[in-house]
Amino acid sequence: MGLCAAIGLFTASAAEHEHGDHNDAHAKVKVPDTLPDIWKEIHAHRQQLKDVVTANKLAEVHEHAFAIRDLAKALPAKSPPDHKKHIENLVKKVSQIAADLDKSGDAGDKPSTEANLKKLDASLKEMEDIIGPDEAAPHKH
Repeated sequence: MGLCAAIGLFTASAAEHEHGDHNDAHAKVKVPDTLPDIWKEIHAHRQQLKDVVTANKLAEVHEHAFAIRDLAKALPAKSPPDHKKHIENLVKKVSQIAADLDKSGDAGDKPSTEANLKKLDASLKEMEDIIGPDEAAPHKH
């Protein structure tokens, strides 16, 4: 019975991948426990995302976009209660932008991918202005 379940999971995962859904790429991301470490990882993936767009490796955009999305999803739990709702809304925005980045990257549409990257930067900056740790490097883009 366990084997059937494993085969079912593998089949579902393979089917998602065949349909162009790259959400499985984010499974590799380990979310750190501390706010400074979360931001450090977000900044690292943000730089890698910028680098793959600059190098016109648009097929790799989804990996970093979804990593940033998953890391951002950890931020509401670290937010002060009075900012939690705003951060949650920004996380939803980042999630949508990650999906848009995936779509424009897969389409090989560099101008749209660059535009989505600017939207991502604006949302991350807004988040960092609210809940960015003092220890984290300032977001400069």
